[in-house]
Amino acid sequence: FFFFFFFFFFFIRFTSSVGTNVLGNKCFMFKGKKSDIKGNWSYARSWCKDQGGELAVIDDQYENDFVSSYLKDLELPTWIGLSDLLVENQYAWSDGVSAVLYTNWNDKEPNNAGGDEGCVSMHASRFFHGTWNDTKSVMLQKKKLHLQSKA
Repeated sequence: FFFFFFFFFFFIRFTSSVGTNVLGNKCFMFKGKKSDIKGNWSYARSWCKDQGGELAVIDDQYENDFVSSYLKDLELPTWIGLSDLLVENQYAWSDGVSAVLYTNWNDKEPNNAGGDEGCVSMHASRFFHGTWNDTKSVMLQKKKLHLQSKA
């Protein structure tokens, strides 16, 4: 048995503040420390919404590379705003507005292993860096990390 660690990130459109990284019309804020942040996908989304944002929507390879470049030294998965929680096998962004224009699934993903993987994380390991995996929305991890992004 091992622990998964997660960062999450959110975006707020058209605003930026100290500690954010701007890409086009989005500002990404990376938030979290593996020693003190806990949270599943729903917690990550709620936290982002409390900050005035949303879990990140990634629209193309350029944005994916931008986000994953900040994770390269962490080697920890990161929650993004994609899930199939509303309709099984129909992935949608958690902002409820953005179309799914781009995906970067790892090989053989999404696979819905165990029949209950509905939320998406971005890999940060050197072998699968930047690729996506469907993951259980509520897992037994003790600690998860989170990032936030603003657009």
